[in-house]
Amino acid sequence: MLDFYGLSNLFATITNLGISFLVYTKGRSSKLAKIWAVFTLCVAIYGFGGFMASGAKNYDSAFFWWRFSYVGVILLPALFTHFVYTFLEIRRSVLVNIVYFMTIIIWFANIFSKSLFIGNVTLIFTDSKWFTPAWFVYPPGPFHIFHTIVLYFVLLTYLFVRLVLAYKHSDPLKRTQIKYFTIAMVLGFYGGGCSYLPCFGINIYPIPNITVPLYTFLIGFAIIRHQLMGIDVIIKRTLVFTGLLVSVFAMLILPTLLIQEYILRAASTSSRTIGLTISGIIIILTMRRIENFLVNITDKYLFQKKYDYKELLKIFTAEVLTLLELDKLLNLTVEKLTDTVRIDLCAIVLADKETGMLNIAAEKGENKLISMLPAKEDITRLISMGKGYELLKDSLLIPMVLHGEMTGVVLLGKKRSDESYTQDDLDILLPLAKTLAIAISNAELFAELGKAHAEASQREKMAVLGTLAAGMAHEIRNPITTIKIFTEFLKEKKDDPNFIEKFEKLVPKEVEKINHMITSLLEFSKPADGTIMEKVDVKAALKEVVDISGNEMILNDIILEDNISGIPQVYGNKKHIQEIFFNLIENAIHSIGRRGKIIISVEDTGSSVKIYIKDTGRGISEDNISHIFEPFFTTKMDSKGVGLGLYVIKQLIVRMEGGIEVKSEPAKGATFILRFKKA
Repeated sequence: MLDFYGLSNLFATITNLGISFLVYTKGRSSKLAKIWAVFTLCVAIYGFGGFMASGAKNYDSAFFWWRFSYVGVILLPALFTHFVYTFLEIRRSVLVNIVYFMTIIIWFANIFSKSLFIGNVTLIFTDSKWFTPAWFVYPPGPFHIFHTIVLYFVLLTYLFVRLVLAYKHSDPLKRTQIKYFTIAMVLGFYGGGCSYLPCFGINIYPIPNITVPLYTFLIGFAIIRHQLMGIDVIIKRTLVFTGLLVSVFAMLILPTLLIQEYILRAASTSSRTIGLTISGIIIILTMRRIENFLVNITDKYLFQKKYDYKELLKIFTAEVLTLLELDKLLNLTVEKLTDTVRIDLCAIVLADKETGMLNIAAEKGENKLISMLPAKEDITRLISMGKGYELLKDSLLIPMVLHGEMTGVVLLGKKRSDESYTQDDLDILLPLAKTLAIAISNAELFAELGKAHAEASQREKMAVLGTLAAGMAHEIRNPITTIKIFTEFLKEKKDDPNFIEKFEKLVPKEVEKINHMITSLLEFSKPADGTIMEKVDVKAALKEVVDISGNEMILNDIILEDNISGIPQVYGNKKHIQEIFFNLIENAIHSIGRRGKIIISVEDTGSSVKIYIKDTGRGISEDNISHIFEPFFTTKMDSKGVGLGLYVIKQLIVRMEGGIEVKSEPAKGATFILRFKKA
């Protein structure tokens, strides 16, 4: 006949001893882990005592082992109460203290009195065809009855009610932990409680006692899979180590046995040596692969949810939050969050400043949850009511708040590991969302500032062009005078071949000259499209600028020396480069006043091209040279300048991945050095 009850107790002893040792040694810094380690140790004591008592040979032996078993059993309600209160973070500990006080009294009664707790033991199931006879406590003492009714039935019912109530108001991870923990404990206490039936004269064989070791496995799964007691990473390492140990043992023993049995067919010392040698070689060749395999398996099936918080912070501070271009900032954010947190969807939804409507600004992954996105007002209301952040099924919705106003949300989809989001996730993602809101605001301000700079540059350029247009009137008047003279004599000399020849030669040329000047002026007055980056012929770009400014230089008796023949093409925006040349040449003209020289030269440095624009004007003082690239700084005493010209030049050239510097000596002129990236 089968001693089923004894074997189930032995199994419970082994499993609980193992998990008790593991939890205590690996999680000793956690109060929750230490309580649970003692709890499982008490279950192991109960199991071993029950195993020994069920198969005892006589009354005295059975009585001793049941007393030994109850050394652990008596402590279980108090430890369970302590664990639940700690697990649910309930600060009031009056009940815990009362339960411990009653437990200590009953515990001492069990040790020092044979009648107050155990009372008596009886051999029952002697007539069973399927199970061996076993010793059980019957009839129990008064403290045993009190312990069973008050500390087991009443107290445990109360604690399970507390767990159910806490489940409704907890975050998703906590709910999962409570679910597994409650199911495991119901199985454990149900199985162990069936052992009490014979104590009260109900002679039903306690087959459900097998659920006691099953509850251990369920708790172990919750520790590994759902972060119960916060030692899952340590459990992972233990599993990998155990897997390696088992693998090495198998590789050591199996090849040796096979070699001895089927190859050498001898039990000699030499055959065992050869077998061990071959086993050792196999271990050396496969150890690393086995370790990697075990790590990958545990990561894939148990620990895929984990990601490195430090890595996420490092990525955001070093790569994401430093970007000032809004599109790049948003796209890189969703990419890094998707890859680092390992989710199937990430989207950044921004609120329209005028309508307040939420619009998707950047996204990556499957677009299944966006349609479920609540309205901005609903999100704000729910968060203000303390409803939490997980507003969508299996996803996380984190608001981006700036100056008390929600500017958008970060939507994180389901984790690839099927895990729920945890408080640890919120602790890292909420500050990131706030920082991201600031970064997005900075990028938007930068874009607006760039637009304002472009508009200011355009206004300043148009103001200068107005002056140029007035100056060009003199240059245009000359070809117009020529055309007028020819048209006045056309009627009289239409039959004169020499006149007609000169007419056909000069008039179209003068008309083309006027057309070229007007076209250049109109073309240059158009705003630049800063998004176009291409190869630029600097020689051709400079020629178009000189065609516009040339007349002003002639009027002021300024000579332009152009020494840039053979210059390689550069990488940039043609209109921006022309604006830079135009502003610097105009500044040089104003600095010179009358009679001077502007010299433009070039230097090929290999990876870049340097262009020098030198003038013989009044130069820049040492006090001013460090401020000339600051916005609204100007030295023009006639107030015609607004101080944005050189500032805009620097912004434009930096945008083209170039640089600008200046050297100057008062009364001797200034030299601006432009550096462009070679195409």
